[in-house]
Amino acid sequence: MSKGRDLKTELQQALNNKNLQGALGRFADSYLDSRAKAYEGRDFQVFREEIARRKGSASRQMWELAEKFKKNAEARGAKVFIAKTGEEAKEYILDVAVKNKVKLIVKSKSMASEEIHLNPYLEEHGLEVRETDLGEWIIQLAGERPSHMVMPAIHLTRDQVADIFSKEVNERLTNDIPRLVKVARDELRIKFLTAGMGISGANAAIAETGTLVLVTNEGNARLVTSMPPIHVALVGLEKLVESFADVRAVLECLPRSATAQQLTSYVSLITGPTPTALPDGTVVDKELHIVLMDNGRSTMKDDPVFNEALQCIRCASCLNVCPVFERVGGHVYGDVYTGGIGTILTAFFNEFDEAGELQNLCLSCGRCKEVCPGKVDIPKLILELRNRYIAKKGLPAAQKFLFNTVLPNRKLFHSLLK
Repeated sequence: MSKGRDLKTELQQALNNKNLQGALGRFADSYLDSRAKAYEGRDFQVFREEIARRKGSASRQMWELAEKFKKNAEARGAKVFIAKTGEEAKEYILDVAVKNKVKLIVKSKSMASEEIHLNPYLEEHGLEVRETDLGEWIIQLAGERPSHMVMPAIHLTRDQVADIFSKEVNERLTNDIPRLVKVARDELRIKFLTAGMGISGANAAIAETGTLVLVTNEGNARLVTSMPPIHVALVGLEKLVESFADVRAVLECLPRSATAQQLTSYVSLITGPTPTALPDGTVVDKELHIVLMDNGRSTMKDDPVFNEALQCIRCASCLNVCPVFERVGGHVYGDVYTGGIGTILTAFFNEFDEAGELQNLCLSCGRCKEVCPGKVDIPKLILELRNRYIAKKGLPAAQKFLFNTVLPNRKLFHSLLK
């Protein structure tokens, strides 16, 4: 979030944006019914109890699991780097690219890379970085940041996407979705074939085997992780779990809560490097680099109140039911991460002060708490964040006047009510 942000103006602009209101409203109208149908025959409460228990246990063992994952992944041929900060993660990835004379990088969806602003960092050092998730590619072309953790271009209509693609391919395109998808495939296919490095995230990292788990709906993630000769996975420490058993409930809930699907199109398990074909036809084991990133996660782990937020599985169901997000979207209600949970993550993973204004947007309606698969009490954490922000910065002038001057003075208070 930029310094000196005028949140009031941004709110008004969002509320007056008919395209934004239409795009967000259509999804919100259908989400709850679709989600309920996806969970038919499944006990959501049992799943969320299991996720909270297993993720909570994993977060308490964060560093032990990191070392165990590193040992087991390296035993299978991967190279694992534990980055304390986002800067360390970026420097490591750039170093791998430079040493291997990489010119083009293809990426699958990774909020961790958004968190540390990886793309502009690599581009500043002369590398071409191409997003290959359809939504991420759309907003990359538009010069925007994701407005939703799962559906980054949810704020755009199909007409707006057609305009963006038309400029990219220098051809006037209609809003026909199959045609737009074909354009994306045609444009990106050559990138997969010629990239020197692929960068991905991961939905889970299993310590007992050194395995990465990726849950996706597009084939791009498999191409990113398999076709280039170098694969770099950037993984937050909160994605670590002890065993495969710890992933079961996450795989049940993530698609149902995120996009109201019973199952995603792809669940990929990566354990060690796999063979890859070089341009000259030689087949060799590819390089697999796994960057386990802290960047504030250990601070959250050690916080007796906020460690609960590490149970988040990044399904964004909290955004899907949030009345504020539905009205103003993630570009207003968020920084890198959006909505109520995004405000909490921003306070720890980016800058505490950046979350200061954003926490005021939470209405404490509790809808997010009811649908969270990780049992994260977001309203409680937002209230605690609000208290800490006030303790650090003090009340805004208007609120300070209200509490210190108006409310103690009954005569003044009643005169203002008239």
